[in-house]
Amino acid sequence: MTSSSSTTHHLFDRPELLDNQTRLILSADAKPKRLNRSATRSAGIPGILERSDSVASGLIIQETDDDDVDENVELNNEDFYMSRKGSMLQNDSNYDTDIEQEQEPTKDYSCQGLYLEQCRRHGVIPSTHFLRHLNNETLTIRYCGLKPINIKVMVPSLKVNTRITKLDLRDNGLGSRGAVYISQLLQENEYIVELDLSNNDIGLQGCKALCRVLRSNRTIRTLNMEGNRFNDDCAPHFAEVLTQNEYLTHINLNKNLFENESSGRLLGQSLGENQTIEEFYFGWNHLRSKACGFFIKPLASNARLSILDLSWNGCGLLAAKAIFELLRKNTTLEKLYLDHNQFNTECAAYIGKGLAKNETLKILTLQGNPLESSGCYAVLRPLLKQPTSQLQVIDLRGIIVNKDFVDLVTELSPILPQLKIKLGREKENELIE
Repeated sequence: MTSSSSTTHHLFDRPELLDNQTRLILSADAKPKRLNRSATRSAGIPGILERSDSVASGLIIQETDDDDVDENVELNNEDFYMSRKGSMLQNDSNYDTDIEQEQEPTKDYSCQGLYLEQCRRHGVIPSTHFLRHLNNETLTIRYCGLKPINIKVMVPSLKVNTRITKLDLRDNGLGSRGAVYISQLLQENEYIVELDLSNNDIGLQGCKALCRVLRSNRTIRTLNMEGNRFNDDCAPHFAEVLTQNEYLTHINLNKNLFENESSGRLLGQSLGENQTIEEFYFGWNHLRSKACGFFIKPLASNARLSILDLSWNGCGLLAAKAIFELLRKNTTLEKLYLDHNQFNTECAAYIGKGLAKNETLKILTLQGNPLESSGCYAVLRPLLKQPTSQLQVIDLRGIIVNKDFVDLVTELSPILPQLKIKLGREKENELIE
């Protein structure tokens, strides 16, 4: 007790101690003061310091007023926010600049570039042969089994190509869809002059698409559509092409499926009115005597046709009569192919009479017909009275002849010295001059 009163007495004797002690007691009971960050860092205290009740710890902590600290913290936060915002704006600015700098690569609009872009888009392996011949005048891709998608990726580059004038895609089995893509090409390309689509199994739908374009096409001169399953339903579409197109000069429709009389009549009338077709190939179809007669008869008035191929049909007698009128009236026809058409001796007589009236025909082929020697004799006999005939070749291979026919050829030789008669087997090329 004495010790306690003594201590109290000393405290009151030294007021400064009382002030310090009171300050410590008040600080213990009051809300803890915020520590100045600079003081904390200088003291080397990490994180948040625990408040010690011991005065003897010897650690001097600098106290700051709450208002000052709040003001400093707010200022520091504002500075930090502004600096952070500036940094973000700078980063955004840099980001936008990067996008502007990374410009999209320039698209290649050349023929090669368009083709490669289409291949990439449709997942097609590019054709090195196609790329290698894009700058040639002739592009030939045969026996490659091209699918319609292969044609589709080629079309954009061929539309802008100005070098290729001959496009040969025969024997690829393109089908109707491939023909539709070709028709899209022909709508815009103005440089392709010769088009070969033979043996591609095009059919009716492909025929419609192609003929729709060919009616108004002004660049194509030679069209080869051999072996494409064109039947009588296709005849009206080709008739429209023959009637409306004034630029086609060569058409090949060999080895198709035309057979009825209406097809022969329709195509014959259209070809008779056409004044630009010079060569028309209509062999290896299924036309019979009456259909062939309907086809041939209107051609007598044609003033342009120079080559006509009707081989491997079934012409017969009615067609032979029409051929007589054709040879008698037509003044432009130079080559007439009538191989394997079931012509007999009676048919040969009409053909011979026609030759006696004609002064323009140069080549006549009759090989493989059942003419016999008498039929061959009937063909040549009228020429004895036609010294102005321009005939250079008569092909009678595959027909057996006798000595009388050989004597006739000998008699005819001084009258028509330029005429050569082909005899023997069909695959041989024996000439009797």
